[in-house]
Amino acid sequence: MNRRFAFHAYQTVFPESRSSRIAGLRSISAILAVGAVGLAVPTWVCFRLGSDLTVVALVYLIEVVLLSLLDSLVASAVFSVIAVGCLNYFFVRPLFSFRIDPVNDVVALIAFLTASLVVTSLVQRLRRFGKVHREQAKLLELTRDSVMVRDMDDVITYWNSGAETIYGWKKDEAIGRVAHSLLHTRFPAALGDINETLLVAGRWEGELINARRDGSQAAVASRWALLRDEKGRPIAMLETSTDITERKRIEEELQRFARVTTVGELGASVAHELGQPLGAIVADGGAALRWLDRDTPEVGEALASLKRIIKEGLHAGEILRRVRMLTRRTPSQMTSLAINDVINDVIALVQREVLNHDVTLRATLAPELPAILGDRTELAQVMINLLVNGIQAMDEVRDRPRELMIESRRGIANDLIVAVRDSGTGIDAQNADRLFERFFTTKTEGMGVGLSICRSIIEAHGGTVWATNNARWGATFAFNVPAISKSVE
Repeated sequence: MNRRFAFHAYQTVFPESRSSRIAGLRSISAILAVGAVGLAVPTWVCFRLGSDLTVVALVYLIEVVLLSLLDSLVASAVFSVIAVGCLNYFFVRPLFSFRIDPVNDVVALIAFLTASLVVTSLVQRLRRFGKVHREQAKLLELTRDSVMVRDMDDVITYWNSGAETIYGWKKDEAIGRVAHSLLHTRFPAALGDINETLLVAGRWEGELINARRDGSQAAVASRWALLRDEKGRPIAMLETSTDITERKRIEEELQRFARVTTVGELGASVAHELGQPLGAIVADGGAALRWLDRDTPEVGEALASLKRIIKEGLHAGEILRRVRMLTRRTPSQMTSLAINDVINDVIALVQREVLNHDVTLRATLAPELPAILGDRTELAQVMINLLVNGIQAMDEVRDRPRELMIESRRGIANDLIVAVRDSGTGIDAQNADRLFERFFTTKTEGMGVGLSICRSIIEAHGGTVWATNNARWGATFAFNVPAISKSVE
């Protein structure tokens, strides 16, 4: 009674089990029926034609392979044994008997049986591999990420449905095209440098800007992996990309807000910087009028005053350019630039902030650094944020000089490093892992977006940002960005 109840309960929970077994039995029965007919017909034909043992064995082996392709290992094994019996009964002397006289015939039958079983096993294994590969391909089609495979000439050989959704091109339109020509890809570094990293490390990660079919742009977080053959030679690249266009739009809004906030924080410094050239313009203008208002006008002195006015006007315009650079609302513009020029622009903007907080700012900039590919505004924002953070970190320091140093130097991996070192209180060990998280802050009035934006900007430039405590006191915040190789320049 209990067993019957358990059986009915099992059928209730797994109603498909019984039906699937019935379907499987029906499938095997159909294969056996087809195989019986398929074995009988060649046997009759070969017997009527008087074919020898070798020909018939080959025909039977083809029959077994065909049955294996119908996905039934049991049926293939059964027919392998039946085929041996048919060979023995109809084609090995004495005919119509299962008795075997010559040793050669015994060897032939054993060889046929072994070959048919081996072939059946191999076919089944290949079918299993094919099934696994098809299932894996289906999984790649299910993901919303773009997945493409490129050969070493960057020609697309695989293009999933996620890529169709993100970019708009169908499989048959994309396969066979050069990926970066199709997508008009904008890279965070020189493509040659990226490929070199891929060949050495076997993988690469970074943010790319690709063009969609409708002409709009898609920002993607891309991951590349290199596939090698058994001899270690590179043969293909797997590229998976996640669409981060909306995330980048939000980040850009946060960046712009942070830049405007930074300009507000530096308001006193900007006003002071503008006050100096404007005051000089007024003074030189008055002097020029006085030189010209004499009974005998001093034209030479007046011209000198006017030249100073032009010089101070240009100085004021440069200050306004720096401020406008921080408040503009345009997409990132990756251009070749000198990192030291950006640092000098930033130093001029934070100078008044440095004086107001009684900080000594020193710059140690390595000469003749190679150019980088970057957005001047975004990199300036990163440096201003790190400098202002360093200045504010020393507000409570009373027992030692408040020293802030910004340094630029070459890295060891064809990159440039910019470091900002302060003499403040350092980084609390409990907060070290969260410094660059969005909306995390240790400041009373902070918003927690500055350092997270710095990380996003630097990662978009193909670099990394990090922070460490100094040996005695204070902390160092640093980042690296790839240099442009001479071949690219």
